[in-house]
Amino acid sequence: MEHYRQGDILFVKVDKLPGNKRKQVKNGVVALGEATGHAHRVRDGHVWDFEPDLFVEAEVATKVVHEEHNTIPLPKGIYKVVRQREYVDDTAERFVND
Repeated sequence: MEHYRQGDILFVKVDKLPGNKRKQVKNGVVALGEATGHAHRVRDGHVWDFEPDLFVEAEVATKVVHEEHNTIPLPKGIYKVVRQREYVDDTAERFVND
């Protein structure tokens, strides 16, 4: 499995986008940190919201940027965005936020 990580965000390469209804995220943000307001953002590519999942479609090699992490390259392809989760107790979990 080909994958790339930037902080608490994992980009997992997939063969194709899901076939269900989607909308485009215009600003390229794949995750916004609640604590800092910083964002994981794709420079060149499309971010698709398939609720509850996000996907990045990079028609050419692109970069993922963030104010507190090193910029990472993302080769041409389609990627599912996976956010790291943390468990609060036996009954609850939440996304890790930068």
